[in-house]
Amino acid sequence: MSRHHYGARLHDYTERGYRTLALENSLIRVEVLADKGTDIVSYLHKPSDTDFMWHRAGGLRSAPLESSPRGVGEYVFVDAYEGGWQECFPNGGQSVFYKGAELPFHGELLTVPFEVEVLEDVPEKVSVRLSTETMRTPFRLEKTLTLGADSGVLEIRECLSNLADEPFDVMWGHHPAFGPPFVDDSCRIDLPACQGTTERSDPWPGSELEFAVPFDWPMAPRRDGSRRDLSVVPPPESRIADWVRLHGFAEGWYGVTNGRRQVGFGLRWDTEVFPHLWFWHVFGGMPGYPWYGRNYNFALEPWTSHPDGGLLRAIENGSARHLAARETVETRLLAVAYSGVERINGISESGVVL
Repeated sequence: MSRHHYGARLHDYTERGYRTLALENSLIRVEVLADKGTDIVSYLHKPSDTDFMWHRAGGLRSAPLESSPRGVGEYVFVDAYEGGWQECFPNGGQSVFYKGAELPFHGELLTVPFEVEVLEDVPEKVSVRLSTETMRTPFRLEKTLTLGADSGVLEIRECLSNLADEPFDVMWGHHPAFGPPFVDDSCRIDLPACQGTTERSDPWPGSELEFAVPFDWPMAPRRDGSRRDLSVVPPPESRIADWVRLHGFAEGWYGVTNGRRQVGFGLRWDTEVFPHLWFWHVFGGMPGYPWYGRNYNFALEPWTSHPDGGLLRAIENGSARHLAARETVETRLLAVAYSGVERINGISESGVVL
């Protein structure tokens, strides 16, 4: 790993029993759990000392996790969920049986270790390739993280390969969650023009939005007949919890900006691969397991498919991604830290905030 102490640099160390990588320059520091699904557990904007990621109360559990209470379905994900940013594949939502295998809630990648290959480690740029193969399904995922010396942009290039001689339907998504101190009621969410609807068949405690009613971003219909501006983050005492699907993007980008700090996080993604954006938010709502009313956070998640119900439901509604035998899919995401503004109007293909 890096022996220089300036420009871009790469650190390799152990955090609570997990091999951890940190890509760092003068603007940002991004910490990645190579031994746990490549979770991004911290995305720190150094000039403002702002970590964008949400951190669950209690934080990251030490490895190994065998002594932790484990169950089936959602519990497998939630019990080990420390916050941050996960990659979910080949299932999203409840566990399902597909082609003879049980696919867990949010998929197989969540706890698996990735192999690490350092591609570049010089002051001008650091780049590392992370790769793994799933166990119950026949896939290989390679992702390359790259950070330049003076850049607030983390580039993520991904290559997903179906290794089987038969086709598969899958769900694939990125699950970045944001929380305090970055998130407060001065935060605003900017998106290109898109449509939205709620998807869940059962309301969460604190849910206030009308079910299955289409709307244009950001004005979502409440069940009481009024409308809520989803671009405005409410305070914790609002006790709101809802799950919205956004779609119909001409371009895939969003910006979350804290008005008080004038610092923000943006994401640009490929809408050909991820045409849906899940907006999961718990602003003090959802009493009982697993959050007990303690959460003030939200996630904006690019996905291949509709939320709620897992892969079998996605196959039924036509939103599952179909991969032919031996097919490979490549895609690219840009995670961007920016400052000095209260709202944004876009993110270019090179990561420039507009």
